[in-house]
Amino acid sequence: VTANPLVSPYFAKISKMWRKLGTWLWLATQNLKDYPDTAEKMLNMAEWWICLTMPPDEIEQIARFRSLTEEQKAMLASARKGEKKNGIPCYTEGVVLARNWNALFRSVPPSLYLALGMTEKDEKAQRRKLMKTHQCSELEAVFMVARNLDERRGVSV
Repeated sequence: VTANPLVSPYFAKISKMWRKLGTWLWLATQNLKDYPDTAEKMLNMAEWWICLTMPPDEIEQIARFRSLTEEQKAMLASARKGEKKNGIPCYTEGVVLARNWNALFRSVPPSLYLALGMTEKDEKAQRRKLMKTHQCSELEAVFMVARNLDERRGVSV
């Protein structure tokens, strides 16, 4: 939807109307190249930019739509993924950009959330294997995967 240059002007008008009603338009993407240049007006109205780790070229993509200070660029470039512990990254850093402040943050998602979000082919196959072996539902297999992640991360309870 956002890749269509004809749609973004309407999103801009809609989000202006919503702001008067106390509602905000939230968008998420893994690739700012999906947004045409006509989306600039809409993206300039965003009060919050929540950005996870990214390569330098993506920082320049943000600069297409939002002016960035050198300090903000440095903060975006400093965000890292934590070292893998037993094959699992322990955290991901990001940056919140707002009108009045900028902040570096660290996200440490619980293992259950990671297990629920596993959609890669090998991850689905792992769940299927657990379901077959233990004669259980997919949700029960997800709980097993989450427990295994907890153990591998060293956070077993």
